[in-house]
Amino acid sequence: MRHFLLASTCCFALAGVASAETSITDKRTSAVRTSTVKAGAADDIKITSTGSVELTTGGGAVTLDTNNKVTNEGTIAVSNANNAAGILALAGTSGGIVSSGKITVDETYAATDTDNDGDIDGPFAVGSDRYGIITAGAYSGDVTVTSAGTISVEGNDSYGIKLTGPLTGALRHDGTTTVLGDRAIGIETGNVSGNVRLAGSVTAQGVNAIGAAFNGNIGGTLTIQGTIIGTGYRYATPPSDVSKLDADDLLQGGPGVVIGGNVAGGIILAVPPKDASSTDNDEDKDGIEDSKEGSAIVRSYGAAPAMRIASATQDITIGAVPGTGSGYGLIIDGGIAGNGLYSGIASRGLEVGGMGRSVDIVGGIGIAGTVSATANGASATALRLSDGASTPVIQVGSTGKIEASGGNAIGNIATGILVSDGAVLPGIRNAGSIKATAGGENGTAAAILDLSGTVSLVENSGAISATGAKADSGRNVAIDISENTTGAIIRQTAVAAGVTAPSIT
Repeated sequence: MRHFLLASTCCFALAGVASAETSITDKRTSAVRTSTVKAGAADDIKITSTGSVELTTGGGAVTLDTNNKVTNEGTIAVSNANNAAGILALAGTSGGIVSSGKITVDETYAATDTDNDGDIDGPFAVGSDRYGIITAGAYSGDVTVTSAGTISVEGNDSYGIKLTGPLTGALRHDGTTTVLGDRAIGIETGNVSGNVRLAGSVTAQGVNAIGAAFNGNIGGTLTIQGTIIGTGYRYATPPSDVSKLDADDLLQGGPGVVIGGNVAGGIILAVPPKDASSTDNDEDKDGIEDSKEGSAIVRSYGAAPAMRIASATQDITIGAVPGTGSGYGLIIDGGIAGNGLYSGIASRGLEVGGMGRSVDIVGGIGIAGTVSATANGASATALRLSDGASTPVIQVGSTGKIEASGGNAIGNIATGILVSDGAVLPGIRNAGSIKATAGGENGTAAAILDLSGTVSLVENSGAISATGAKADSGRNVAIDISENTTGAIIRQTAVAAGVTAPSIT
């Protein structure tokens, strides 16, 4: 399991730091190392826009084995080699990694239509253990992929970026990363001392593939402001004739985003700031022109939740996001969307807890964007607090939506908010929309379903609705808090003239 990168990790870590940098302006076909790049001496490495390092052998194409920096503005490529990395930082080193160029670690294999039925057959990839960027142990320095940077990896058990950790510094991804192969992960981290920004686009495709997995603790804020996708399907848009699809087309992937550790500065799924000034191009002061910022959308195509916050090995605390005034630990201004896509596959949007250890989201969950789940002939749950999860409130703002759309068969349940037995959620406040829609009269719809008995307040100034099931069946339920044995309040707010009145339907 990927041990080649952990061998000889400290060979050159104590070498001195050079003050200059060595530029690679031409094509190199042998590996380069910071320890020897300057005529046998250590130096920073800069691959310019005209430079490249292109290999067909394993190991690191560019290796940081001293305390030096690597900057890639050109091309790093490794083809048809297992146990291979574009940029490899050995444990105990420091300096920083910046890539605004291309990193490609792939293979010439491509699946073909072997049975001539018009559908591609075979595995996604045949090689394994490939990495765009990997830190093979403790590393000090920021890791940055700019908006112009691309990482493309093909291989089973492979990664776009893998920070084995701990990382003393920040991770910033504004580029495009794609990983194709079974158990592929777009970005994976251990402990990170600083902030993590995940923007641009990250896609992982294959069996149990995960868009981004934050398995360690994050000392700062986790900001997601791009498109993050995990899927095992070959086609994210179903073909017109799904009967031709084979089993290898309908494999199940993992979540779009997994959070398995503490996040001290909270989690925000961000969108560009509102344009309140004609002269200020960076109103949120994040160093990016507002017009160039994206919106967060975390997706899963398949049965896995789009976003999961849970751990089987440690209790998790998600702290409050600073500078917002809300005190919420999780702010969803963008979107989270689970889509089963194909017939009979259940879907889940946001899932918190349920893996054996507690998850505490400080201050509550604030939703000004959308959390949704859509299933075709199966159950769909938009937001679930599972066993061990706790947060004081779910606040759905006036622009917020929680939506679930399920199937028509008996036993298919569309649920907007599900609070499982063993979870804790005292309050739900809705100024937007909480909606569950059954796919037909045989289905069931529940906008709010509390099985924990802890929900004691539902305050509504928006719309809460459950529809689609047979009208007299009792299977359209807007609010079910019948497990509460200590008393509860359901309150609707009197709104001003000209404002749509709240409704529970």
